[in-house]
Amino acid sequence: MIIKKDKSTIQNYFQDNSGVCGAHADFVAVAEHENDIPTFLVEMSENKIPTTIAGALTGNTASGLAFGGAVLSLEKLNNIGEIKKVNDSIAFITVQAGASVSNIKLKAYKSGWMYPPDPTEKNAFIGGNIATNASGARSFKFGATRDYVQALKVVFADGSKSFIERGKLFSDTEGNIMFDTDQGIKHIKLPHYNLPYIKNAAGYYNYPNSDLIDVFIGSEGTLCVIVEAVLKLIPHFKNIFGGIIFFEHRSDAYKFVEKIKSISKKATEAKLKNSVNAMSLEYFDKNALNLIRDDYPTIPLEAESGVMFEQDVDDNGVDLLIDKWYEIMQECSIDVDKVWFASNLTELEKFRAFRHSIPEHVNAIIKKNKVPKVGTDFAVPEGKLSDIVNFCEKEFKSLGVFNLTFGHIGQNHLHVNILAANKQEYEKCRKSYIDIACKVVELKGTVSAEHGIGKLRHIFLEKMLQREGMKEMARFKKSLDNNAILGQDNIFPKEYLI
Repeated sequence: MIIKKDKSTIQNYFQDNSGVCGAHADFVAVAEHENDIPTFLVEMSENKIPTTIAGALTGNTASGLAFGGAVLSLEKLNNIGEIKKVNDSIAFITVQAGASVSNIKLKAYKSGWMYPPDPTEKNAFIGGNIATNASGARSFKFGATRDYVQALKVVFADGSKSFIERGKLFSDTEGNIMFDTDQGIKHIKLPHYNLPYIKNAAGYYNYPNSDLIDVFIGSEGTLCVIVEAVLKLIPHFKNIFGGIIFFEHRSDAYKFVEKIKSISKKATEAKLKNSVNAMSLEYFDKNALNLIRDDYPTIPLEAESGVMFEQDVDDNGVDLLIDKWYEIMQECSIDVDKVWFASNLTELEKFRAFRHSIPEHVNAIIKKNKVPKVGTDFAVPEGKLSDIVNFCEKEFKSLGVFNLTFGHIGQNHLHVNILAANKQEYEKCRKSYIDIACKVVELKGTVSAEHGIGKLRHIFLEKMLQREGMKEMARFKKSLDNNAILGQDNIFPKEYLI
């Protein structure tokens, strides 16, 4: 274990993409081997020293930022193992928590395999992705990180270790699960609040008949330290194409997306080849497009919104599928001559850069203003997207602060960014966000679909799960972390632990 205490040396551990300032710690402990971690955690627990697990610090909810105590960095646990083929459809790869997602994806790609989760931040570590159940644009077809985690090696605050495999242990009707560690059997009982049956990254996983492994995925560094994971890989697609369509009316973008979603769902269920079946559907509103217009001056001036789509292809039927997309566009009265098309991976990467440039510009504004952004991560059930977007627009008109919306429209999951110029505006934005969160809950949605709660969204989660739900989470955490040292203030305020 490397211990760093020099303030100038450890400053890099106190910044992420959240814009939150003031993070600090007494020291940073950099694990050189996974065996360093149990002894360290026992010492921290016995001395009741808060311990924040840090990965690449690419998150935007401040979950990896410490406010006192110790930082445990997993940056040196970055080994990526060899790919083990099971059959023509599945392979597995074992990786340490500090391995970058981009390097994992690259190694898989070179062997003809694919790790499908596709978070926007390519510098993220896999441990952080697992801790937040990260997803990204391609989750419309492929799902989130959770869907590709086959096993986890974890260390608890008492120093005990456990290797947890998917499909081995499940909760009973009361939420009870028993499992082995190297120091004996642990018994846990899951909280009893109700989570929505949509894309969700808010609160501890507690759906009926929960697989034990899913309880730790998305737990944001509050229950254990994830040190290693076995990931599932699938065959890499043979080809890919996509496009960006600009709309003069937002309602037309919605109608097009709904049509594509319906066709894609049927194609997936019937396992149809050579059918329109979107891999991702991404949305941009007018303000988001204007934010990057200097970089992309050919964006039509009349565009009120845009939709980017991708489709993967297993064979050489690209031309046939492009023709089918053309037909749907024409049925939706879209001028195909004005659509930006990419017919291969190289061209499509330019479109993905277009999409990723929006949050990059947002992060630049945050750093310039030195004020955290107020960014939603909501998702709502089918048929409710226009309701929440219309509600947000009314909020913004009364608020008078610059805002923009983009994100994963295929899953009714949009990121509304309200960018305050100063602390006074920030407080106004937070109040507005509370109103938005209440509306999301009213619509049976989630206040966080992929980024988690971290230290910034406690009040929104409370609107979703109520105070009793927050208390249940605190009690559950203490059943695995008795002195409550891990990830303090992540998911719920530490005051609930008293």
